[in-house]
Amino acid sequence: MFVKYWMNQDFPSIRINSTVQEALSVMRKYKVDYCVTTDESGKFQGFVYKSNLADSELDSSVFDHVVFPDFYAYEDSYIEEAALTFRESHEACLAVVDQELNVKGIITLSEILEAFVAITAMDEPGTRVLMKLEDKPGQLKEIFDVLAQNKMNVLSVNTIKEDGFRRVSIKVDTCEPEELAKTLKIFGIEYDRITREEGF
Repeated sequence: MFVKYWMNQDFPSIRINSTVQEALSVMRKYKVDYCVTTDESGKFQGFVYKSNLADSELDSSVFDHVVFPDFYAYEDSYIEEAALTFRESHEACLAVVDQELNVKGIITLSEILEAFVAITAMDEPGTRVLMKLEDKPGQLKEIFDVLAQNKMNVLSVNTIKEDGFRRVSIKVDTCEPEELAKTLKIFGIEYDRITREEGF
């Protein structure tokens, strides 16, 4: 999934030559302590933070208080890359830009969490099965074939590596955990846990 599908396009933004008063007004409107700054053509210039404006005259320019961050996200980056960037940067939000550094939006941890919920299909009703598989080609194909043969649609699949194995989470569209358990047992597929999820 690309960052552009999750970014927030309604965000605090000002021109780099705006006044301190204008910046504070925008921050107040959005109830945040930062503003994205751009030049006249919309190119990303950095952030201005409320804490840096404390001793500034209201009619002065924010230009000298703008900070260009070490981290930002491209709109065509993967959402997983943005999550890693958050982990490395500890920033409250990231500007989202195109290849010419035109600002397209921002992304915060809130959007990252929304993406995680969607990627794992937590918002959809169904049944999740957790299992441990050997970390080699073909392991998932066997399970997917069984699910397909039994008219169960895969909503999400996630894996984590663990000492030569993969911890696997698969969510399917059936709301009958007993049906999934019975199917896996018939085909000799072992699992750790099966849980019904209501979605929301």
